[in-house]
Amino acid sequence: MFQQLEALVRETGKVTLMMKMAGDQMSVVVMPCADSKEAALRQPLVLTATPAELDAGFVQALQSFEGAHRSLAEQVSATTEILQAAEKSQAGKAQKALSKGSKPALPAPKGASDDDTDDADGTEGGGDTTDSTQASDTPSPAQAGGDGKTDLFALL
Repeated sequence: MFQQLEALVRETGKVTLMMKMAGDQMSVVVMPCADSKEAALRQPLVLTATPAELDAGFVQALQSFEGAHRSLAEQVSATTEILQAAEKSQAGKAQKALSKGSKPALPAPKGASDDDTDDADGTEGGGDTTDSTQASDTPSPAQAGGDGKTDLFALL
């Protein structure tokens, strides 16, 4: 039995073993005392059976618990590594964006104004501005109707 407990003790650093009798039944609690923030890795194994049944099946139950515990710990470790790598990547992107944003903006060329930039429909904005309405009688996507609300589906 202690050889099977050894693997769990090595993995978690400390294991608490408690036993209690309730009539003819014995309850055995094997509690890993891992320093992990993951609550699932701190869940105890609780077995209640007669002492003879525990003699016959305790080692197998402990091996199964230790295997599941090890698998879960490996999954948590792998997920943590992925999240840390993503965090570093995002921090690098944020630093680049901040460094680009802190550079002084180039002055606009003389004679250029905001009206000369491309509109959403891809046409130059500096053209004939006398006819600002569309030739069609259908409202633009931003104009839903007389209620002044925007039709969001029309924007898609």
